[in-house]
Amino acid sequence: MKNQIKQIISAALLFVLVISINSCRKDFSLEEIDNITTDSLYFEGSFAAPLIKSELTLLDFIPANDSSLWAEVDENDLVHLKMYYKDMFTPTMKEIYPALIYPAPAGFPVPADTFAIKTDTSKMKVYDKILTGKLYFKNPSITFHIDNYIPIVTFFKMDTLTFHKTDGTALSHISYNEFTIDAPTVAGTSVHTDIVIDTTEVPILDDAFAPIPKFISFYLSSGSHTVQNLPFGVTGNEQMKVDVEIDLPLEARLDTIVMSDTLDFTIFNDERITSATLKIKFNNGFPVDGVSQIYFVDTTATGQAGNIIDSVFTDTNHINITNEGWHLQSAETDAQGIVTITHESDILINMDQVRIQNLIQRHASKMIIIGKLNTYNSAAGQFVKILGSYTMGVQIAVKADFETATNQ
Repeated sequence: MKNQIKQIISAALLFVLVISINSCRKDFSLEEIDNITTDSLYFEGSFAAPLIKSELTLLDFIPANDSSLWAEVDENDLVHLKMYYKDMFTPTMKEIYPALIYPAPAGFPVPADTFAIKTDTSKMKVYDKILTGKLYFKNPSITFHIDNYIPIVTFFKMDTLTFHKTDGTALSHISYNEFTIDAPTVAGTSVHTDIVIDTTEVPILDDAFAPIPKFISFYLSSGSHTVQNLPFGVTGNEQMKVDVEIDLPLEARLDTIVMSDTLDFTIFNDERITSATLKIKFNNGFPVDGVSQIYFVDTTATGQAGNIIDSVFTDTNHINITNEGWHLQSAETDAQGIVTITHESDILINMDQVRIQNLIQRHASKMIIIGKLNTYNSAAGQFVKILGSYTMGVQIAVKADFETATNQ
């Protein structure tokens, strides 16, 4: 019997050693082996180990290679959401000035005319699944990059800009200003012009991307108000090529922006565990309030996270726990809005045998960490700068109590 007990204790110590070796980090834990007591019937004890060390950044949830939306970080580390549409409009001289007889020689007068352009909505799809929530941008801009091969000084006007929402609704904004596009004087060459549409042109542009629209479309007009003589002969196939770039700098007001991370979790897979304590530490590096919840889930047949079994933060009597989870206070910033001190918070969560057995019997195998960032309920009109270096850190350690009979 003594040899059997020694074997069981050795196995328990080996189990603790394996847990420690395979844990994510050694710099965040509750304690080492607490105690082991034995008698002729059973032994009991506890072990502690770090489980998770993860960091969430906003850049992790924006597809860098998506054709219609990606993220860049500027020289000041400010994150920008970017969209670029190549050759969105390519009208020819024949289309803008159809009254002229082609080909036309140098010196020939070109009568005034106007050409309307309406974009195909589906060509300007915005990747609407990157974020749950709303972003109100402080300085968004839409830039038309124009290469004009047509030898006529042309006016360019963005008559209407329409944002098509995911619910099927649309919101249009009207602009009345005309811009001048200079003309080449040598055949085969072009003149480049950039036209920037920002809040000085469309004052409510900063609110138009909340929520981020599914599609964007334009109604444009171009042409000439006066008769102009050709500096060189034309065929009518000369083009005006227009690219469209949308820049959304994340100096923004955030309304429930959601980030998440899924991690393997197999510590509660032994029915001899009677209770456990989770020590959880959050480190909010964003200059906004937030809330976080951690879910235990099972695994689908394809190995992905499946059904939610339980959540960690359920005791709403705690001062920092709401129906959504653990409240995260904002990091501290300087006068320029740059984070200088991150905000750390920690909590101990006690899980009794009923909760532990529920996780075991329902095959909990993964943890999903959800982080929500929100300035919507902060000071009215508050905007914050989101830098590429900002993170939300989470660390989790566990202390598990166990007991087993000597005949197991």
